[in-house]
Amino acid sequence: MAIISCPHCQQQISDKAVLCQHCDADIAGRTTEVMASQNRVKRIERAQSLQVQTFIALMLFVGGFTLWFWQDTFDEQWYNYLGQGMIAVGFLWYLANRVRLILNKRKK
Repeated sequence: MAIISCPHCQQQISDKAVLCQHCDADIAGRTTEVMASQNRVKRIERAQSLQVQTFIALMLFVGGFTLWFWQDTFDEQWYNYLGQGMIAVGFLWYLANRVRLILNKRKK
């Protein structure tokens, strides 16, 4: 008997279980085609979530530049620091999401 993850709730269950005791999902009636289809759907949903996060990071980056360059003077105003922080966070978040997207595509 082995311990597997439930395909619905990701909790640990026995591979001999007919129903998941955590979410009551039917485990026994799943065929390999259904499992492959569900894995594809999860991978697509994950990719869509990462693309939305990438877009938000890009908007944060652009918003930071807009806030930073709003005034012609680059003195020590709070909005200049806020803009620089938004640029840094947006850029790093964008790069991290791009790497996560690439890794998600390589998963089978």
